[in-house]
Amino acid sequence: MKTAMIPCETVLDRLWAFIDGELEPSSAEEVRSHLEMCRMCYPRYDFQRAYFRLMQRMAENPEPPGLRDRVLSRLLEEVV
Repeated sequence: MKTAMIPCETVLDRLWAFIDGELEPSSAEEVRSHLEMCRMCYPRYDFQRAYFRLMQRMAENPEPPGLRDRVLSRLLEEVV
């Protein structure tokens, strides 16, 4: 028996927990099934998943020492 698809609002409320792997298996399956079918929610999921991966990479590879100061200095040179 096929169950009804959960509403988009519910999926969007659960999206970060889904991406983080924090949902119970049944809730994760509901979200996954919805994302497979919904053209409205999938792009939001795809963006948030890419953002999450970027944040993970940034946490694993912090900026080199002095990078922020060099960038700020160059920006100030452009303004002046």
